[in-house]
Amino acid sequence: GQHVANLLAFQPDEQIAQVVYLRTYEDAPFLVLATRDGLVKKTRLAEYDSNRAGGVIAINLREGDELVAARLVGGDDDLLLVSRKGMSVRFKADDSALRPMGRATSGVTGMKFREGDQLLSMDVVRDVDDAFVFVVTEGGYAKRTPVTQYRVQGRGGLGIKVAKITDQRGDLVGAEIVGEDDEVLVVMERGKVVRSSVTGVPAKGRDTMGVVFAKPDAGDRII
Repeated sequence: GQHVANLLAFQPDEQIAQVVYLRTYEDAPFLVLATRDGLVKKTRLAEYDSNRAGGVIAINLREGDELVAARLVGGDDDLLLVSRKGMSVRFKADDSALRPMGRATSGVTGMKFREGDQLLSMDVVRDVDDAFVFVVTEGGYAKRTPVTQYRVQGRGGLGIKVAKITDQRGDLVGAEIVGEDDEVLVVMERGKVVRSSVTGVPAKGRDTMGVVFAKPDAGDRII
């Protein structure tokens, strides 16, 4: 491939946080962004319709913070935030819980953390009956839990447990909402990929550790 700097004007020390696929800027009503420190903001997707090579401001980051996730959402969707230490918050993405803001704003608190924790991912909850929260740890352990075990909470709390984290198995490196028919790719830093169907991982409760899914070689790690 070619370097993305041939397509976009990058700032010094800037890197890609998320790639979102869309056909038009009417594909969804809103784009929601989430930062490592747990801030979230919802902006109308049409506000990003620009062909400027330098891009447009998507969020005003506070000092020391960085963007970790971007998702297209509708007004009736729920959002699930997951932290590296295995906590989660599910809340409504409607205007009463998360009001739309302009692009040049920093957002509101989506999730709070205990010391040493930070946001890992954000995903959209839609088809609840066939949906699971699938997580993978640094050590290659995976588990899935029915989304129905994650009640809707108010935005901005510490949340509830998504997995039992141990030093041996490591913090979470990935969290996705998946369906029964989905497959998951675990990608290693050195380019190795492990592919498996979701059903290969047994469905467990929230406060469990999971099973071996992908083992990184010595000196490698899951990204």
